[in-house]
Amino acid sequence: MCSCCSDMQKKLVSFGCSAFLILFAIILGTLWPSMSSKLLRDKLVIKNGSVNYQNWIRTPIPMYLEVYLFNWTNPQDLDKFPTVKPHFEEMGPYVFHEVHDRINLEWNENNTVTFNQRRTWNFDPELSWGSLDDTVTNLNVISLNTAYFMRNAPTLSKMAVEVLLSLDGSLIWENKPVRNLLFEGLDDPLLDLLKTLNNTVKLPFDKFGWFVDRNLSDTYDGTFTMKTGADSLENTGMLTLWNGQAQTGMYRGKCGEVRGTTGELWPVSHSLKSNVTIFASDVCRSLTLQYGEQITIHDVEGNKYVGDERVFDNGTMFPEAACWCNSDYCPDVKSGVFNASACKFGSPTFVSYPHFYLADPSYLDVVSGLSPNKSKHQFYIAMEPHTGIPLDVRARLQINTHLQPIKGIGMYKDVPDIMVPMMWFTQRATLTPELANQAKMALVLPALGIYIAIFFGTTGTILVGIFAYICIRKWSSQVPYEELLR
Repeated sequence: MCSCCSDMQKKLVSFGCSAFLILFAIILGTLWPSMSSKLLRDKLVIKNGSVNYQNWIRTPIPMYLEVYLFNWTNPQDLDKFPTVKPHFEEMGPYVFHEVHDRINLEWNENNTVTFNQRRTWNFDPELSWGSLDDTVTNLNVISLNTAYFMRNAPTLSKMAVEVLLSLDGSLIWENKPVRNLLFEGLDDPLLDLLKTLNNTVKLPFDKFGWFVDRNLSDTYDGTFTMKTGADSLENTGMLTLWNGQAQTGMYRGKCGEVRGTTGELWPVSHSLKSNVTIFASDVCRSLTLQYGEQITIHDVEGNKYVGDERVFDNGTMFPEAACWCNSDYCPDVKSGVFNASACKFGSPTFVSYPHFYLADPSYLDVVSGLSPNKSKHQFYIAMEPHTGIPLDVRARLQINTHLQPIKGIGMYKDVPDIMVPMMWFTQRATLTPELANQAKMALVLPALGIYIAIFFGTTGTILVGIFAYICIRKWSSQVPYEELLR
């Protein structure tokens, strides 16, 4: 404080500074809740330049696709069923780095954004247990699908299929390299024949592979429309349309609704939810996960939601799940396996958890080599509820093909009726320490201003106390003792 100031000026300056600190603390403490809410909203709403937008437009969390294939070791003993069960050995994982890009953005006036999703996969041999040149034995999917699609065709058409199958030397099973079964695809004249003979089947590909034509595709996953959170952060990431429709058109009633998020962006919630819903374009449907437990990743606490028996029930355990059945006779399959034919161009493709985890025991009873395990095969997503940031993701699904007798096609006339496991995969992603720090900053933001207000308010109060104490001491020292006693 300046030496040229009088004692009175010094006192006024000291008192003014103290009063300012207290006033600043009061104003900051009063206004900070609304200020911090706006700051947090600006970070979380999906708009150009926001933190959530940057994390959504291209996924910053390292993602991996782990693929396991089932190798059928005794296909030559199929005619001995059920004395000899089909035996399967798991191969893999074959690991791919996965990146998601949102492209073709169109901002709508109703606080939604329409976009496409491009997914990119690159094989990582160092993380994989095997080579893409490994050979896998399992069902001949092209032959089976050809026969299945022609099951109700005229006799002459079935005879044409029989002739081609015999000329081609097709078997019920086949040995193929991993690379062809996954992304590169298999050429087969049966695909061309199928398109020629069956006009009801509109196959959008010329090769067969579980992920063929998907790598770097702008359109394979479809077109999504989702809420940006501009109207309410509790709506952030929620889908309203898929391919321009609020209904998939594949399942009845509520089961056909486009609901949930794409899985990488979640709405803000300040209360514990009993369940969350993800829309999986891979199976053209929503998956509702139930609350499991609280977990901590890099000191960030979150809620873990798991897939239980409800996800692939068909109405036998949970009546509300009956609408997933499209057959004239429901339920068309036992619980734990979902009929995805409507999503896969009518092919006999069925989805379950890996190794038939949580499925009806009958699926395991007719095969050997599978061993369901909760820690290895559970489907779950963990997120931080106040920011909607995913903490840990393990999206695990298994693809099965229904082998069944088909009249009029000799090769499949006497085969057993079993669900054959073909492959299963995990999409995994875990929060990085860098993103964890971002989440921590967002979480402490509402309390940060309050702590600052308390600090300045306490400092101002202490200074006022010290100033008052000094003034009283100085005043008392100048007053005669006799006057103090009066």
